[in-house]
Amino acid sequence: MYRYYVSFSFQSTSGLGVASLDVTARQLISTADDLAPVTSQITRQGYRQVKILAFSLYADPTRDTTSRNPRPHSDNRRNPNPHISPRPNPRGRRS
Repeated sequence: MYRYYVSFSFQSTSGLGVASLDVTARQLISTADDLAPVTSQITRQGYRQVKILAFSLYADPTRDTTSRNPRPHSDNRRNPNPHISPRPNPRGRRS
């Protein structure tokens, strides 16, 4: 099962409405045809003339979480030794 954040527009009694909700889908959404079950699921909840504006997958359930970075806060590109202050620029600051 895949969990999505879906924003959509719909026809309300006072005009056009925009809303969002969490939707669980059986398959990964990769084409516009895959949105038909999601649209019908939203319509069954009482919304009329639903048009999906955007959607986003919360997380991939098949993703292996054991291969994450063991040191997530280690970024040696910025300052290789955080205890030593950077050398001052002899030309001064540029704006």
